Amino acid sequence: MKFIKVIGTSLFIAIAWIAPLKVSIAQPLLLNQSTGQLQVSEEGQFVVRMSAQPETGSRTIPIGEQSTDWKVFRVKDDTGFYGVAYTDLTSATIELGANAVIDSIKNTLTDELNWSALNGRGKRIDVNGYPAREIIGTQNNQLSVLRLILADRRLYAVMSTSEDLTEISQFIDSFAVQPWQPYVSEEGGFSVNLPLLPTDETESIELGGTEFEWKVIEGRNFTAPGDSYSVGYTDVSSKDLQAGADALLNRVGTNLLERWQAQNVVESGRKILLDDSPGRSFVGTTPEGQILAVRFYLVEERMYGVGALSDNIVNISRFLDSFQVE
Repeated sequence: MKFIKVIGTSLFIAIAWIAPLKVSIAQPLLLNQSTGQLQVSEEGQFVVRMSAQPETGSRTIPIGEQSTDWKVFRVKDDTGFYGVAYTDLTSATIELGANAVIDSIKNTLTDELNWSALNGRGKRIDVNGYPAREIIGTQNNQLSVLRLILADRRLYAVMSTSEDLTEISQFIDSFAVQPWQPYVSEEGGFSVNLPLLPTDETESIELGGTEFEWKVIEGRNFTAPGDSYSVGYTDVSSKDLQAGADALLNRVGTNLLERWQAQNVVESGRKILLDDSPGRSFVGTTPEGQILAVRFYLVEERMYGVGALSDNIVNISRFLDSFQVE
């Protein structure tokens, strides 16, 4: 978000990272060439509606004491200017906290550009459930809107300047964050969607009276630090299956709910399927009030446990429903 000196007549064309860009045509952005409008950046993990295929470039700007590299996408046509920029934050920057990160950018803009006439300077909103700020101003009889959106580790700037309020609204409102990405475990033989790259470990866990060695990956969510999304897997023996697959899955799941001291249990071993493989679903709440949802599957001689801990049922479903065995 390379926001430095004021030049030109438009509020956002005046931003230095816009004017001196090393420009190239964004080949991977176009989602549907028949419409020529709805575009997606797989690398940027966002979709937005633009009137033409955007130009791209990059700049560097500090956030706090950290330098950040931004990728920029922009279109300028007869109606105005439309741009999206994003950067991936470092751990040191993230430690500032979501609101502090956004405020740092907002303050950089207002201080360096002297935007004293702006309305709603950093008005707090949310976009797709992520914390955001909206800044609105006018210059040379044009309306300018900037939204700063923090989606996990990625910070977006969505901006537009035009005389036409409808054009601005359609562009700004068309932007959507798509940060959840597939994670593939070749060793585990599965894929699942996660908001952040997971950590992995091996641990011995006794469930249902049997100690299993589980390989576990766990993902977190920057905007919801209490969330946890995990997949564990372990290979079972014929002895473990003496009472049958359903009995093993039910025993393991019930024991897990007991270990978590689950309350308000709404699913206690509901039978489910993963393709043709048997599974059991368990849903309850923790003593702290979070939703705990776990699905156990038996795929041949491998048992998978797919579990989410969150206040957001949409994120839980998004995670659990994305799980596939490769």
